[in-house]
Amino acid sequence: MSEQDISIPEAFLPILEALIFASDEPLSEKTINELLADSEFQEYAQAEVIKNAIEQINDDLSRCARPYSIVKVAGGYHFVTRSQFGVYVQKLLKAKSRKRLSQAALETLSIVAYKQPVSKPDIEAIRGVNSGEIMNSLLDRGLVTIIGRAETAGRPLLYGTTSEFLRIFGLAALEDLPRMKEIDELIALQPQSLAAELGSAVIEDEELPALPESMDTSNDSDVQAEIENIAIEEEHEIDTDDESNIEE
Repeated sequence: MSEQDISIPEAFLPILEALIFASDEPLSEKTINELLADSEFQEYAQAEVIKNAIEQINDDLSRCARPYSIVKVAGGYHFVTRSQFGVYVQKLLKAKSRKRLSQAALETLSIVAYKQPVSKPDIEAIRGVNSGEIMNSLLDRGLVTIIGRAETAGRPLLYGTTSEFLRIFGLAALEDLPRMKEIDELIALQPQSLAAELGSAVIEDEELPALPESMDTSNDSDVQAEIENIAIEEEHEIDTDDESNIEE
């Protein structure tokens, strides 16, 4: 019997919802399959069946006007607050402790996101300044990681973003990063409001500012130009103590 032919029993939905609700991080289909192994619901722990079950759960939540839903992010499923309630959740989270992400760190993270795998010398060539301390900070926060070495002189370390980066930005995969062309179009239409939105890095419930949609990484000048678009004058803040609650 194919996944499409499987009828999802009503009893499976609350079990799946409970697992996702109880998980501190996005729950992958593989993990769900492992958790349901040897149970009466094991046959429903298949990717397409889980996807259909999530859609049913979200339909029920929407029908009951619940302020949250389940989304797929960083390779797994996670509960998030619906966007229309974000302003209220942000007020709550402002009272909680926050760590800062500087303008330079935001720029550096943008470069890594769009040019990965990328070495520190390449990052510094784009920014024009030493980035060692900033890279260490991003490594400590779990936003970037070492993914190998370059086949060039000195074999410098190569960096890339992590699943934590995807989770915080609300991305299912790197392919979901915004494209440069669309950002340019939006900036042309709403330069002030969009600049404020892209520049805001006060992260409530681990929501990061949107990154620009597809950058031509073959040209470093494109990267620098985009960094200048998203950079702002003040330091930005990231709430690293809470789980994602804001739906992108």
